[in-house]
Amino acid sequence: MLLRDARRVGSDRRGDVVVAGGRVVAAGGEGPGIDLAGRWLLPGLVNALDVLDLSVFPPLGTPPFASLYDWGASLEADGGAALRAALAVPLADRLFLGGLRNLLAGATAVVHHHPYHRSLGRKDFPVRVLSRYQFADSPGRTQALRRTYRSSDRRIPWLVRAAEGTDDRARSELDALAAANVLRQNTVILHGTGLRPEDGARIAAARATVVWCPEADRRLYGTTTPVAALRAAGVRVGLGSDSPATGSRDALSNLAAARREGVLDDAGLLTLATAESGAVGRLPVGGLEEGSVADLVAVDDLERFLEGDRRAIALVLVAGRPVYGDPRLMAEAAIGGLELMVDGSPRRLAAPHAPRLRALLKTHPVVSEVTWLRGVRIA
Repeated sequence: MLLRDARRVGSDRRGDVVVAGGRVVAAGGEGPGIDLAGRWLLPGLVNALDVLDLSVFPPLGTPPFASLYDWGASLEADGGAALRAALAVPLADRLFLGGLRNLLAGATAVVHHHPYHRSLGRKDFPVRVLSRYQFADSPGRTQALRRTYRSSDRRIPWLVRAAEGTDDRARSELDALAAANVLRQNTVILHGTGLRPEDGARIAAARATVVWCPEADRRLYGTTTPVAALRAAGVRVGLGSDSPATGSRDALSNLAAARREGVLDDAGLLTLATAESGAVGRLPVGGLEEGSVADLVAVDDLERFLEGDRRAIALVLVAGRPVYGDPRLMAEAAIGGLELMVDGSPRRLAAPHAPRLRALLKTHPVVSEVTWLRGVRIA
């Protein structure tokens, strides 16, 4: 497939990109293809933290909370009806919708912080999902933390929610990881909201990494991870969305939330949300150079994209195949599917995702009520 007249970030160059076998095979080419007409062509976003099976959950709780434990206690008290309605949607369908939530946000690869399910590896799943990982909930909720880590393969990521909050309990959890001897090179600290700037040296020395979830942090805890200090200490940081239960819309809205924090310039933000998140999650990252994985996003307006506007996404390719985008561009690739309106703009969702979404919207009314689908309707 030929992607004609693509614009690259950080360059005045416009040119053609050829995709075959799921990879970029050359720059330039001839023949039919998709005319991007000068649109920006970027690597797909990599979402370094999601909980895909919570995709139909509403924002839960009445923040602010002192910690993950405080939030969890509030849900036990008043979240029953909402949780039951969401859990009535079958697991495989909730996972699919979690993948779709990422696709509509321009994310092509995801780290899932719950047990791996065979449906995540199907060829018709909307996005790539990390398949080899181990995880723990949080130090205060995980019995025998050291045993949990020791049962894992140290060559793959070990994901743990830690220091999620602002109280003393949250702030002590880095010490808990160190005391259990599980602050290691494959440890991925999720959130880390309560980390102190001086914690960066210890995390960097262990070669552990951190996933930043600015939108969820700000809603739930009123603050966020000290990313600038961590990065200055040499800690590798990725960007994640967490689930809709936190109040986070998706990966793209978290890119916008990260931008509002003023920690990085725009080029740095895009690198954070692609290459750096891929490194933290050990996931493939798209690119425009020959041999790169063809997980790509074409963008109408880079400024609107960085502001979190889903309407700026003109086309998404996963493994070189157009799966979502402007109907005119999808038609140029001879890709049929379901016509949608996304935040007021026409978009097309490729088969086999299209009939499944239609059926779920019809069968489970709760699906149409989730925050990330409120701006989406079948045209």
